Amino acid sequence: MRRLGWMLALAACTPTQNMMTTGSPTSTTGSTTEDEETGIQTVTGHPTTVDTDGTATTDPTDTGVTSQGPTSEPTTSTTEPVGECGNGVPEGDELCDDGNADDLDGCTSKCRPPECGDGIMHEGEDCDDGNQDSTDDCTAECLFPVCGDGWAQPGEECDDGNTKDDDACLEGCVAAACGDGLIWGGVEACDDGFNDNNYNGCAPGCGKLGPHCGDGIVDKVDINQPKGFEYCDGKDPHAGVGCTEDCIYDFSSVPQLYCAGTCSWGGASGCDQADADVFCKLRTGDPAAKATAFTLGQPLEAGGFPCSNIGVPIELGGEDPRISLGPLPDFGIAKTVYYQVAQIKTSHGGNASSTIIGATLKCTP
Repeated sequence: MRRLGWMLALAACTPTQNMMTTGSPTSTTGSTTEDEETGIQTVTGHPTTVDTDGTATTDPTDTGVTSQGPTSEPTTSTTEPVGECGNGVPEGDELCDDGNADDLDGCTSKCRPPECGDGIMHEGEDCDDGNQDSTDDCTAECLFPVCGDGWAQPGEECDDGNTKDDDACLEGCVAAACGDGLIWGGVEACDDGFNDNNYNGCAPGCGKLGPHCGDGIVDKVDINQPKGFEYCDGKDPHAGVGCTEDCIYDFSSVPQLYCAGTCSWGGASGCDQADADVFCKLRTGDPAAKATAFTLGQPLEAGGFPCSNIGVPIELGGEDPRISLGPLPDFGIAKTVYYQVAQIKTSHGGNASSTIIGATLKCTP
């Protein structure tokens, strides 16, 4: 009876509209709202728990708000989108995008225009190894390496990009060296391929010429080889005798040739055509020369070709004034040629037919 009376008293104090009952403890909050359509109340605030014995308790730590986890403000990216190569739309750092993977058209599969060094061989390229190394099997110009391209590849001693044979790198990409027979301009003075100091050749080391005409030294290597024998070098060897640029005597100004009796130069005693021919050979330096005209006369008090017979005594100041020049094969004369600097008249004497006068001598050719 007591229990029934308590329940009736509780019911009297509770609204009857949309009343919900439960056998379990109920929770309420500090504020209540009611849905106009359903009439269901929603409670907010700190929950209050009503125990079965009617005692209400409140959890001050419960806010009645369901946590959704930490939240943050939206952020904006400053990174340019990379883009998807091959979608047909140039994006990000793409320079082109034609929507295909064909590397041989105007846009490669890397979304870049075709170029040498991209590792893809395009029209006009011999090769493309994807690097800028010109000393390997493919140059930085995408061409096969060849001698003359300016890059020294394996098997080449050098490569200066030209075909000149007077610099440090020769045709064929071989380094210049003393002994190769080619003169390296500005570095080598000569290079005959032997460099053994032979006449008219090159000295060892290619730094200077060997003995040669023009060095001021009279070299007499081999009288039977014109290029190995010098009669003079640079200066006039004797008064009245010059020296040609080939280091041969120049007798063109010699005024007379003495040929009386056994002093003949050409054969029979006395002065004749043979003596005149010898005089022409000496005056012109031509072994084939012949005299076409000449006049005999008394010896002049000057120098010239004296008596050619060494057995005939000639004296001037107590000495034989004749100078032996030796055989002159370059002039076509096999016998020893003598020259006297001056006073042939004084040392030789003679009559009006003992001398061929140079001023009247005419030669051919």
